[in-house]
Amino acid sequence: MPTAIVTASIFNQLVDSAQTQWLTTQHRKLREALPSILEGDKDLLNQWENDENFIKFCQSQEACRKKTSGGKTKGECFKALTIEKKLQTYCDYLKKSLPFVIFIATYDETASASGKLGCWRKQAACRLNGLCVIDLDHIEGDCRAVWEEAYAKLSDEDKARILLVYVTPSGHGLKVVIMADSRIGNLLDNQKDFSVKLGLTDNHDDVCRDASRGAFLTSRENILLINEQELFTYENKDFAEKYNENYHAGHSQSTINFGESGSDSHGLSAVQDAGEDKQSLSEFDGDNVQPSELLKYNGVSFAKIFEAWLGDASLDQNRHNTLVDLASHLRYILGKNPKKITEWVMTLQWVRNLADEGEDIGGTVKSVMDFRYKEFMPKRLKEALRKVGALDPEGRHVTEGEVQTTPPNGTPPNSGGEQGDVYAMLPLDSWAEELEKMSEYFPCLKELFINLHPHKRPAVLFSSAALFGTLMTRSWYHYWYDPELVRRLNYCIFIIGDPGAGKNVIEKFYKKIADPMIQADQVGIDAVNRYKESRTERTTSTKAQKGEALKKPDVPIRVHPARTATGEFIRHMRACVEIIQGNPLNLHMFSFDSELDNVTKNNKGGDWKDREILELKAFHNEEDGQMYANQESVTGMFNVFWNFIYTGTPYALHRKVNQRNFGTGMSTRLAVIPLPDKGLAQRNQEVDPEANETLKQWAYRLDKVEGELPIEPLNDETYDWQSSHMEIAEFNGDKADRTLLKRIPYYGIGISLPYILMRHWDEWQEQRTLTMDDIDKQLCRLAMDIQYKCQQFFFGEMAFNYFADQNKELVVRRRSTKYDECFRKLPDEFKSQQFIECFGCSSSSAGRLINRLKNDGVIESVKYGVYKKVLQELP
Repeated sequence: MPTAIVTASIFNQLVDSAQTQWLTTQHRKLREALPSILEGDKDLLNQWENDENFIKFCQSQEACRKKTSGGKTKGECFKALTIEKKLQTYCDYLKKSLPFVIFIATYDETASASGKLGCWRKQAACRLNGLCVIDLDHIEGDCRAVWEEAYAKLSDEDKARILLVYVTPSGHGLKVVIMADSRIGNLLDNQKDFSVKLGLTDNHDDVCRDASRGAFLTSRENILLINEQELFTYENKDFAEKYNENYHAGHSQSTINFGESGSDSHGLSAVQDAGEDKQSLSEFDGDNVQPSELLKYNGVSFAKIFEAWLGDASLDQNRHNTLVDLASHLRYILGKNPKKITEWVMTLQWVRNLADEGEDIGGTVKSVMDFRYKEFMPKRLKEALRKVGALDPEGRHVTEGEVQTTPPNGTPPNSGGEQGDVYAMLPLDSWAEELEKMSEYFPCLKELFINLHPHKRPAVLFSSAALFGTLMTRSWYHYWYDPELVRRLNYCIFIIGDPGAGKNVIEKFYKKIADPMIQADQVGIDAVNRYKESRTERTTSTKAQKGEALKKPDVPIRVHPARTATGEFIRHMRACVEIIQGNPLNLHMFSFDSELDNVTKNNKGGDWKDREILELKAFHNEEDGQMYANQESVTGMFNVFWNFIYTGTPYALHRKVNQRNFGTGMSTRLAVIPLPDKGLAQRNQEVDPEANETLKQWAYRLDKVEGELPIEPLNDETYDWQSSHMEIAEFNGDKADRTLLKRIPYYGIGISLPYILMRHWDEWQEQRTLTMDDIDKQLCRLAMDIQYKCQQFFFGEMAFNYFADQNKELVVRRRSTKYDECFRKLPDEFKSQQFIECFGCSSSSAGRLINRLKNDGVIESVKYGVYKKVLQELP
């Protein structure tokens, strides 16, 4: 519908209206409830499903007989929606039923698409009045408190420019109407400038930049500041004269570049190239729309992807729902980035038409970000990408940083060449160079790196250190966190590479280094096999049945394959105990498998079904136990001592650790190291006849190590490393990063310690000490850096999504009562009469309330009848 002039009288009627108040309240209630409803909260769903007004809304929608392009009526289409979709539509309806006001311009009379004359909301027909609206979204906490803090930062001159401030319909945003300054720039320049002054740049939504943008009003109690004298009469003809023509031509992008920090006389950051008409990739209005042919995903233009995605569906009378579905699907290739998604959809002409007709495209896209984010890409999008040849080879969800346009040389990303190497973002060259230097100081590294591509060195370092460390099972150390606890060398290693990447090199070293354990187990394995053969003979031989009763051998067997019964594993683990320095000490069990899928599949059934719990508890040697009724099982409690190394493909890793089970904590216990498919097979490979002997020699030496290992220098190094990284994570407010950092020092110690011991072997043999230098600390730090980067690479996105989903599910609902509001209105120092007026109670009730607040320590008495607040908010 065409626009009309809003006077102060009309504005006051709108904000004071009971309907506006009801719409604001209902919209906020439903908006807060929707994330929980979409996650499966049945109680909330039933509550809203039975809401009288929602039922009336559904009835009116279902009664609509207007035909859609598909032949069905709108009522039939609405009736086919799920209850969740209907609630989302109702929430959008409540918001769009609120009064809609354009503060920044009036409009000349033009013809609509159907030829009807009126003052239609078109940027090409705008007459700017010099007002500017700043949209501040996603404000955490109380909007009033945030505004008060921001307002206090302003100069008196800037405070005088503010004409209106109110809380948006969502309850988590602010609309600030100011007088624009033509010296600063156009509308967007003024928005950015003032948001910097407010200290709310992160909350500024620069989508609201053109001259046709309006705002939905809320009720009177949401208005924080208003200057009625100027709000409805203000006009800056100089501003209009300077910028009207630019906006008529569609140029509403910023005219200056804002830096990140700084403070000049206008509160601007360092301004570069002021006044130049530069086009940003994020500008999508008017003539500066980036054509959808230029935006590409995996080398295919967005225009082609959208055409395939839309298929035979029609846009007629269904554009809003199509936009919602498209924005929801784009999260799976662009990441949860509303600005980038808005940029992409605004390249489509029908979306721009929708915006011209009043649709808040940026707001619609933002609302979609709260929709459920599934682990797998939607089938409709996947089929569209496959149809145009843009499907990611691994079907991964792609983060914002991975979305690329076609490079200048024409090679599309992820094309299989060097640019498509998924591991390219890891500093493999740097790690390889450092390990090359380390091999000059630490025994066995040179032997391990023979005929090995440099990028595979981290995988070999971690797997070999886990093997050597497992042989050192008779030793222990004390860690800086909870130093009274005895710590063991525990390893949970996954080596991940594509098929044919050369994962057999890990198996080769396993057989060489683990030889002391394999040979020692053979005695126990032979004893168990003899027992089983004897039991078989007893079933067929009468003579054998008359012999002495057979006793099952309780022998220590440490190496166990994937196909191992839980009962046997526990029996052997309990038997693997030796007396070390007068105290019993459990030896580590060990497992190696060249196929991680074999481990995962054997975990799903049979006698090895408790494997995942044992894997989790192994890293910290936590207690477990069993008390079954069958006679074969061992009864009692035990601690889990078990190290394992598995190799597998990225698909196998995804089946083992994914978004659904990320919260178990398995990911932070794992060291997942990539084994890139690099290098060509050499016809004449280097052969060192002494290398195998060197590895075995050190394996048998370390198998005899026992006692406490003095690691104080490593404790200092790991503490300093973790503390510095934790400080950054705390500064960023990054829970995901904090989670990934917590167990990394254990690997810093566990990976470096076997090699440090080998380097200082003579000192250890003679004095049982380890005098560590900077080279030893450097190896420890390198191990932590590798583990940290790999954790971020494999699990960073999962950790981020875990906490994002958790924040949506576990929302603490804040409730501000009338009692709280009355207390806030009290001045810091007040008299009894002021208390009575604020709370609207009798003097006797006021006396009781004041005494209660004094007893609770909320206020204190200054003198008779005069009191002072101790707390600004009631506890």
